[in-house]
Amino acid sequence: MDITYYEQSLSKQYRGSADAEERWDAKAQHFNQAQKGERTPFVVRVIESLEKRGALTGASVLDIGGGSGRYAIPFASRAAHVTITDISANMLSLAKKNAEEAGLGNLSYDKMEWEKADLEALGWNEAFDLAFASMCPAIRSPQGLRNMIASSRKACQINQFIHDTDTLTQHLEEALDLRRPFDPHNDRDSVQAIFNILWLQKYTPELTYIRQTEHLSLSVDEAWWQYSPRFGQAAQDNGVDLKTLIEEQAREGVVQVTGETTLAMIHWNV
Repeated sequence: MDITYYEQSLSKQYRGSADAEERWDAKAQHFNQAQKGERTPFVVRVIESLEKRGALTGASVLDIGGGSGRYAIPFASRAAHVTITDISANMLSLAKKNAEEAGLGNLSYDKMEWEKADLEALGWNEAFDLAFASMCPAIRSPQGLRNMIASSRKACQINQFIHDTDTLTQHLEEALDLRRPFDPHNDRDSVQAIFNILWLQKYTPELTYIRQTEHLSLSVDEAWWQYSPRFGQAAQDNGVDLKTLIEEQAREGVVQVTGETTLAMIHWNV
């Protein structure tokens, strides 16, 4: 199979950016709060992996679709400078606030549609030691991937969940009759497509996994904040109160959640 096949596969689920800014602006506050309350070890383990590669210390890092700074802020405590791009002004505003609260001033914030970025005009061709993207929709397009490669002078890394489910998610999906044809948290196809595109371009991508099984005890309010970005709109569309659905799983105000998650990391040198 040639590269066109895999680029078409990568593009298959790509939604484009027609309403992306509006959607992410609306989600920003809930998204940020949910991440602040997150207890999973993925950020720590991703950083450990990058540090072992020598990819962070003193580096110039680009975080594509960096949102409210989930990775960019811990990156900035190690790197010389971190640039965050995102399509959402609200996300970038929260990232700046979070960085200031962390006492970090070595970040810059650029609002843009990544797959439409003019790297030459920005002066970003081979401008960064590490180009990084975690769960970024814009990288699930051939042009977004090409821009990512072009922006780096040393290395790139893409994080993508390929398996992510838990008991509360299963309950909410069943209650809302929600079976999405494409779930970005269970997306093995884009990982396969990206790996093969890189391989056919003569890069040597390395694919590693972080697997996690966790048991969480969440208050109803904590669960509501954590699950609203993913299920809030669907509940509203169905005329259902999301918090009520969550309360159905609570015992004495506590929701016991068991989850299994696998994160794929694709790392390659340019």
